[in-house]
Amino acid sequence: MPASESVKPRPQSPDARLASTLIFAVWFGVLAGIVEGLGLLVFQRINWERWGPMIHVSGKILWISPIVDVAFFLVVATLVWLAMRLIRPARASWAVVFVLTFFTAYDWLSLTARLDRRACGLLALGLAFATARWFGAHLDVMRFCRRTVSLAVLLLVLTFAAIEGGTRLIERNAIAALPQAGKDAPNVLVIVIDTLRADHVSSAGYTRATTPNLDNLASQGIFFENAIAPCSWSLPSHVSLLTGRYLYEHGVGNVQREPWLGWGTRGLGGFVSLAEALEKRGYRTGAFSANRTYFSHDLGFGRGFVHFEDYFHSPADMFVRTFYGREFARIYLIRSDKSLVKRVLRSLGVNSLLDQDAEGSGSYGGAFGIRKRADVINNELLQWLDQSQPRPFFAFLNYFDVHDPYGAPHGYINVPWQQATDLDRYDAGIRFTDDYLGRLLKDLDARGQLQNTLVIVTSDHGESLGQHHLETHGRALYRELIQVPLVIWFPGRIPTGIRISQPVTNAAIPATVMSLLTNNDAAFPGPSLDQLWKTPVPGTWPNPLSELAQNKYPGKKDQEADRLIPTASSGALRSVVTPDWHLVEHEVKGMQIYDWKRDQSESKDVIDTPEGARAALALASTLPRRHPDESRH
Repeated sequence: MPASESVKPRPQSPDARLASTLIFAVWFGVLAGIVEGLGLLVFQRINWERWGPMIHVSGKILWISPIVDVAFFLVVATLVWLAMRLIRPARASWAVVFVLTFFTAYDWLSLTARLDRRACGLLALGLAFATARWFGAHLDVMRFCRRTVSLAVLLLVLTFAAIEGGTRLIERNAIAALPQAGKDAPNVLVIVIDTLRADHVSSAGYTRATTPNLDNLASQGIFFENAIAPCSWSLPSHVSLLTGRYLYEHGVGNVQREPWLGWGTRGLGGFVSLAEALEKRGYRTGAFSANRTYFSHDLGFGRGFVHFEDYFHSPADMFVRTFYGREFARIYLIRSDKSLVKRVLRSLGVNSLLDQDAEGSGSYGGAFGIRKRADVINNELLQWLDQSQPRPFFAFLNYFDVHDPYGAPHGYINVPWQQATDLDRYDAGIRFTDDYLGRLLKDLDARGQLQNTLVIVTSDHGESLGQHHLETHGRALYRELIQVPLVIWFPGRIPTGIRISQPVTNAAIPATVMSLLTNNDAAFPGPSLDQLWKTPVPGTWPNPLSELAQNKYPGKKDQEADRLIPTASSGALRSVVTPDWHLVEHEVKGMQIYDWKRDQSESKDVIDTPEGARAALALASTLPRRHPDESRH
């Protein structure tokens, strides 16, 4: 006789047995989900060297994972129980225990990200058989689950209350503890349009009308024609944008291990951030990120920000950041463009999972999460402003809609060209982002907050789009990768319609903000950019620097380029831009130099000409000493 039939419980009605099964599923789901949430947090830190393709989460996962697992287990348990009622009713409870144990074990084993899926599946099968046999001889376990399920649900409720309530309490206390802000202190809004190269901005001369709202802002403020990003990918650039420091100073060239007790003051290379400087002056500070892979609280960017919104912006995003949500995305949303599940979901109107690309499904290597569009970023900012006390605010926004994979979202019609190629789709993403930039400014104006706001719009890096054998970014330092837009708008406080051709670094944003607000940029390395329209001194401006640490793990699209040009796969790079020259130095393969004014596409390296060689040697002597940790990863 099978072990599952050796001890016979008192007969129950079918309804009672189904109710017991569902209670068991709830109990199992809470346990599985809490352990899963803890595992995701722990292994996110242990496996930090695989940061790009892993699931990214924060503490909220401790209540999100149990809710998802409870819902999933309830569905699975019900289906298994109904199927067994038709096949072999006496084995229904055994089958439910077997299936739920398998899914729990497979979940927990997979969290390590160090075992093959097939190995996890085989181990989970073995555990499921052993557990189901043990359950057959201990049917009083079901009674224990019925008695304690309320405690399991209470634990989930308390976890939710502690995390969400604690976050709100901490924010409220932090704002209450801020010093008094200066009278009529202006707001500060810094917007980073991730991956936007300068030559695709209409006001920079691009033939398509990609950026009408940014153009309008530039016509009423200061437009920098040759702004240079400090790196060609997001993480180091965002550190520089907030600290005013170059990579050789802050040393954050790649993802670093998050300390177990939190970053504290160790994030951002240990340097003071613009958020911290403004917080000390009484500003409410908030960050709103759509690049949850490389601009997130987990990477130390929370310093100085009382409020930080990155993960879990929607139920769909919550779902796909759990283990089984990720599996669902991997099987159906990424691989099966014509799957039955997609057709069913779309027929039910569930479009957010289908029309928003998984973040990083291109160059980021497949980090699962529902793409966070510009309209969501706007809503997060406006809700935060509406809920906060009447203080001046500093808000730092990252729009991610220009980033690979390219294109405006499904159903967006305000693009006056066909989206047939990557270039078309890239430009469509720009047009969509610009549209929501304009909407945000209108919403701020309607709230009476725009006219007293310093607005700065820039990008963290550009995009190759096929130039120099590259498809995306982060592999080299050519002009299309580091020249970015930079617009400063401050009504009544700065001149209007000014265009500045002097090459500048957008890492000067912190110094510029402090100079415009306080006439003092001493908190950050200068010079501040306002000097260029106040008291410019020709020929004395420092040349902007860009740096790129070695990265031995190229994206799939750029592997061919590594064999054709000097890239970060074989060594670190540095570059310096002057009004006439662009020098690129590879630590192993030497120097390239371009006469960028005559050769905008940088198609001809003139290092072998007498003039180019002299300029290269002179510029190379001005490059700073490398940070000792710059290439550590």
